[in-house]
Amino acid sequence: MNNMKIYKLLVLLLAVLMTACSDYVDVEDPSPAPAAGNLGVYFPTPAISSFELEPTDPTEITLTVARTTSSGAADVAIIVETNDDDVFNVPQTASFANGETEATIKVTFPTAAEGTTYTLKLAVAGDENVNPYGVYLPYVTVDVTRIKWEAVEEPMVYVDGTFVDIWGTTPRPVYVHAEKAQLGESVRYRFKNVYSPATADPDEDGIYNGFYNNNPGFDASKDWYTIIEIHNATGTSGQVSMLAHQIGVTWSSYGMISIGSNDNAFGNLSNNVITFPANALFFSDNDGNINAATPTYIYLTKEAFIAANMKIDDFNDVEYEVVEGAVGVFESAAYGDTWDKALSKAIDIDEENEESEYKGLYYLSDLYAEGYGVAFYYANDRVRIPENQPIGTKVFGQDLFVSQSSDISSSVEVTDKGVTIYTLGLIFHFEDGTIVGDFAEKFYYSEEAVEYTKADFIGNFLMTGQSQFTGGAPAEMEVEIAEGADNNSIVITGIDYAEEVIASFDPSTSTISIKPQVLADIVSGDETLDATLYTRTAAGAIGQTAAIDFSFHLGGDLVITSTSEANGYLIRSEAAGGWLDGYRNIVFSPTEASAVDADAQSVASLSLRSATNLIQSNDNGNESNFRIQGKKSAEKFVRKVVR
Repeated sequence: MNNMKIYKLLVLLLAVLMTACSDYVDVEDPSPAPAAGNLGVYFPTPAISSFELEPTDPTEITLTVARTTSSGAADVAIIVETNDDDVFNVPQTASFANGETEATIKVTFPTAAEGTTYTLKLAVAGDENVNPYGVYLPYVTVDVTRIKWEAVEEPMVYVDGTFVDIWGTTPRPVYVHAEKAQLGESVRYRFKNVYSPATADPDEDGIYNGFYNNNPGFDASKDWYTIIEIHNATGTSGQVSMLAHQIGVTWSSYGMISIGSNDNAFGNLSNNVITFPANALFFSDNDGNINAATPTYIYLTKEAFIAANMKIDDFNDVEYEVVEGAVGVFESAAYGDTWDKALSKAIDIDEENEESEYKGLYYLSDLYAEGYGVAFYYANDRVRIPENQPIGTKVFGQDLFVSQSSDISSSVEVTDKGVTIYTLGLIFHFEDGTIVGDFAEKFYYSEEAVEYTKADFIGNFLMTGQSQFTGGAPAEMEVEIAEGADNNSIVITGIDYAEEVIASFDPSTSTISIKPQVLADIVSGDETLDATLYTRTAAGAIGQTAAIDFSFHLGGDLVITSTSEANGYLIRSEAAGGWLDGYRNIVFSPTEASAVDADAQSVASLSLRSATNLIQSNDNGNESNFRIQGKKSAEKFVRKVVR
């Protein structure tokens, strides 16, 4: 029963609601039409506008007020809705002349402080002036800032790449005195007269007190400002723009020069260095605009400039000073040649930094080609060679580079005569890492002249040399050099087939000479055979007068001099009917070993060689020894300095 009552009530309620809906009529009230003769006054300026004024600019701005009709003169009331600190003086009306659609109002703010942003909001008053259905806004908000520049205490360093790029000169650092301004979400710096001429030589850090190559041409009758804006509120990083500006320089007939950022091209600030990369800045004069291919750098501190320029990118560009010495000789195994060379040491421009790349840096200038040297580090008895150094020469049509060898040790040792021997284990390779040689290149240095006396030639030596005969084994004989019968003679014992060889000593040149000579007879079994030592020239001529001259190499060995007429010997027995032995390119290396007893020269058997067995020429020549080998290890093929 109760459920039935509830049901009847719901049906009745629904019927009432349906009746109410059927009685509703939807009526739309029309919006009021604009007043007759409505002027449609508006501000064509963006709804929010900002003005940033230099401190020297007039304390005023001009705003434009517009209307949609041009007929009749009219004075339109302007309402001030916002006026920060009542700093703005605003006219009460904007006056339109008959036939004009625009009028201007001048807003002044003579008491506005520097460094403060003031907001002004204006609106058009009166229904007869404002079209509520217009597409234009009858109000405007203006932010005005009189820029407050604060001097930066320490000078910055400016390295122009734009001017110098166009005129083909070298970028050089210039001190610039900066002022800084905080502008909301950005920071500005301005530099006065960046391009005024230098009046002095650069300081000890290589920085000029002005631009160095535009005199005459700079207009000193006024100040010229270069302004940059860092688009970051902290001013410590981010994108950077340079405002287009005249630099105060007029060259020749090209007119005043202007420089600034290209559209949508930014520099970047990182680690106190602003870099405008290639094509970020333009150069403009009467000939038009040109993009600068050379970067421009602005260092916010001198320390940043020094730090950035202390990193070595090219060892050929580092400043070095010659290490004074009486002797400097480079011996190249790669090229099979020897030449005089001076050693230089880098000037440490970062002395207080224990990790300075300049500490312990040495350099051999113009080593294989003019303008290209080889650098190496020597400290704590260790030699380290920077990777991938170009040497200015080509092999097989490709540029050569050197890096430290992993197979040939680099070292430094000092001989008894005070000669320092720098052994540089070098890989010679192409830019792609292809190795063409692995050599021990040596540099010999002595502060004082190296002198030798006869006593230096006396002692035990290991004699080595190349055989004069095809297929012959190289020499390796323990010999003794002793005093001779007089002051200018010495005796060499221990040479095969020679009981003793007599050599002469020349104290004026510190050389010993071996000339052709008859040797003691050789006993072979029951036979006694004659023996004669002949000398042989590099061209292969066998002589009876040419001498083999030896002098001490800076490394401590006795070697054949570059002026020696002969460079080897042959021993012949006429009785035996042939050549017994002979060697070329002979070297005597000092040794502690005792020489063999040479009291009697005897051999168990003889091995005779005919003239047809002789190598036709003794001349090794000076030649390169390059050949294509494997690739340099990829992990090493990165420029780096290991200390």
